[in-house]
Amino acid sequence: MKIIGTERDYQRYIIDYLIDNNGYIERKCKTNYDRTTAMDRELLFRFLETTQPDTMAALRKIYNGQTEETIVKFIIQSIDNKGSSLIETLKSGIEISNMHLDLLYSKPATDYNIDLVAKYNANIFSIMEEVWINDDQRIDLVVFLNGFSIATFELKCQSAGQNYRMAIKQYSEDRDPKNRLFLFKAGALVNFAMDLDTCYMTTKLDGLGTRFIPFNRGRGEGVNTGEGNPLDDGVDDYPMHYMWDDILRRDSLIELITKFVFIQREQVVDELTGKKSVKEKLIFPRYHQRDAVRQLLADAEYNGTQLNYLIEHSAGSGKTNTIAWLAHRLVSLHDTQNQIVYDSVLVITDRVVVDRQLQDAIKGIDHKSGLVCTIDDKKTSADLADALKGNYKIIVTTIQKFLYVDFWKLAQNQNNKTFAIIIDEAHSSTSGKDMIAVKNTLGQNDGPEEADAQDAIENEIQRHGKAPNVSVFAFTATPKPMTLRLFGRESIDADGNPVYQPFHLYSMKQAIEGVYHLMCCKIISNTRPTTRTEQDHRRRPGDEDDCRQAADCTLY
Repeated sequence: MKIIGTERDYQRYIIDYLIDNNGYIERKCKTNYDRTTAMDRELLFRFLETTQPDTMAALRKIYNGQTEETIVKFIIQSIDNKGSSLIETLKSGIEISNMHLDLLYSKPATDYNIDLVAKYNANIFSIMEEVWINDDQRIDLVVFLNGFSIATFELKCQSAGQNYRMAIKQYSEDRDPKNRLFLFKAGALVNFAMDLDTCYMTTKLDGLGTRFIPFNRGRGEGVNTGEGNPLDDGVDDYPMHYMWDDILRRDSLIELITKFVFIQREQVVDELTGKKSVKEKLIFPRYHQRDAVRQLLADAEYNGTQLNYLIEHSAGSGKTNTIAWLAHRLVSLHDTQNQIVYDSVLVITDRVVVDRQLQDAIKGIDHKSGLVCTIDDKKTSADLADALKGNYKIIVTTIQKFLYVDFWKLAQNQNNKTFAIIIDEAHSSTSGKDMIAVKNTLGQNDGPEEADAQDAIENEIQRHGKAPNVSVFAFTATPKPMTLRLFGRESIDADGNPVYQPFHLYSMKQAIEGVYHLMCCKIISNTRPTTRTEQDHRRRPGDEDDCRQAADCTLY
C-alpha cells in the first residue's frame, strides 16, 4: 500500500486507481473545464457522437457551426427550468428540433438488447484534480460522467495534520454556493469531505448552514457497530478504499445516478401568510441505505421468493427512502436466467402520513405512468383487492386497508404471480383491529385482537408456513426477540447456541454517533452508556427520540 503523506498524494492515489481499475479518463482543468457550465464539453460531444451519430448528424445540418452551442444551451435551459434539475435532465435527456438526445445510458435489466448494452458501455467517466472554480479557489477532485460534473471531493490527510472536519469547514466557509459547480440542483450531485478514515457528504452547499451527514460503513459488529469505518477489514488499503473501489466504480456510479438520486419535493405552507411553496431536497443515499438495498437485491436475485428478510434500521436512518428505493428496484429485478423475480410489490405502513411520504419518494425516483397504485383515503379495501389482482407494479397502502383483504388466499389463487411485501415497522405497537390487517396480509385472519404484528407473523408461519410465491421484507428499528427468530438469519454462537441476526443492520449506536458527532454534540453529551445483547429489545428509553432529533438535523 502506497504511503499517502499529503493532499496531492491522496489525489494521485485515487486518480491512478480509477484509471487503472475502473476505466476512467484523466482530464486537465486548464484545457477541459468550462466554468460557466461546470462541464467538460469535449467529452459531452464525444459521448453524443459515439452513441447517437445519426441524430447528431441531423442536428449539424440544421445548426451548422452553432450545433454544439445550441445543444449546450438547450441542456442548461432544461437543467435550470423551474421544477427541473441536473439529475432529472440526465435521466430524461433533452428534446431539440423534434429530436431526442440521451445524456446517459442506464444499465439494461437484461443483456438481451445488444445495442443498449453497447450504449451503456459507451458512458464516459473522467476525473480532474485541482479544478479552478474561479480565479482564487480550486477543488481537489471532480468526477464527471459524459462531461457533466457529478461529485466533488475535498481531501484531507492525517499525516499532514488534517482531518475531514477541515474539509467540511472549507465547503461551509470558503465555497460559494452560487458557483455553477455547487449550484443546488444544477451543479454536482454530491460533495464529499473526506480524509483517509472518514467521509461526510452534502447535496447542498449553504454557507454556514450547510449540513453534512455520514457516508461511512460503520465500525464494530452487530448492535455494537458505531460510526466510522473499519481500520482493518482485511483489505491492504486505507479505510476509505470503498470510495474508489466500490462507490466510484462505473456500474456503481451509474446505478446511484439512475436508481437512487432524486429530487424530493414537498409543499409547505407559511404559518403566518398562508402562502404555499415547494420545498426541494436532492436525495443521495447514505452508505447504509445503498448497502441494504444492494444486498437485498443480490440475495433475492439468487433465492427468488424462497426467503423472508428482516432489516433493522434505527430511527433516523432514512427508512422511508430506503423502502422506496427497494420497492422501485424489486419490480425490475431479474434472476440469473433473466426472468422477473417479483410481479408486484406491496408496501404496507401503519401511518397515513408515512404512506404519502412513500408514495412521493417512489414517484420521485421514477415518473413512469402506472408504476405506482396508491390505495389512499378515497379508496376501499375492495380497490386494494382489485389492484392486487391487476397489473400494477407497486401498490402502496396502509394497514387499515387490510381489514377485509385476505392476501394469503389471494396469493394462493394467483400462484402464477409473485409478490414482495414490504412492511414498515414489523414490530408496530399498533394494536386492536388494525393488527388484524397484518394478520390477513400474512395469512391469518383470526386470533385475539390485541396481538401485535410479531404474534400475527408467528401464528401465520406456524399455521400456514411461508407462501412459495411471496417474500416479506420487514423493516423495524426495534425488533422483538420473536421477530428476530422468525425473520432473522440463524447462526451458531461460540457456545453452540443458535442466535438470530437481521439480514441488514444500521444500529442505534451508529445512528447516534454519526449524526451527533458533528451536529448534535449537546445531545450526545447527555446520552447514557449502554450494554446490549443480540436478543434484547435493542433500545433504551429516549433512544428513538434522540435519533429522531438527530434526523431533524440531517438532510433526510
